[in-house]
Amino acid sequence: STAADDLITQRAPRRRPDSSSSAYGIRVEGIDDVPLRLAKCCRPVSGDTIVGYVSLGRGITIHRDDCPNVVALRKDPDRFVPVTWEGDNETSFKVELQVDAWDRHRLLEDLSRTFAEAGINILEARCIVSHPMVKNRFVVEVGDTASLKGAINRLRAIEAVFDAYRVTPSGG
Repeated sequence: STAADDLITQRAPRRRPDSSSSAYGIRVEGIDDVPLRLAKCCRPVSGDTIVGYVSLGRGITIHRDDCPNVVALRKDPDRFVPVTWEGDNETSFKVELQVDAWDRHRLLEDLSRTFAEAGINILEARCIVSHPMVKNRFVVEVGDTASLKGAINRLRAIEAVFDAYRVTPSGG
């Protein structure tokens, strides 16, 4: 086996969901197998408190309960339906994280290794150095909020890192 082979994780990748409610591991109260989509504005992850919003002609859009867009949507309360996560889902969810740190030699290597050790796949990475600091923005795949919180705690423990947190794609 080569060194490259050793770096490949042995865990099978999580499947990407189709658009049915069962694929996401989400139950819509009183409705079976309704078309769902996860809101791109807040990227809900299994374990988040969620709400379902009936999008005309597009099924139900799942938002995090604390999503800023939900505040505006609440003026039409009849379009909300009760939704819950259920069972063991085998879906991966995209989450955006920011890691703020003092810039130092091999920081990115330590961040990448921490994601790998947590079994989290990095889909995108953007590092902006403004000496002496660096802002690292990652889009990663996680299975649920528990693995996400664990990874954030491990990232915060890395030397020179002073914060790691989840952000919404719009920037906050």
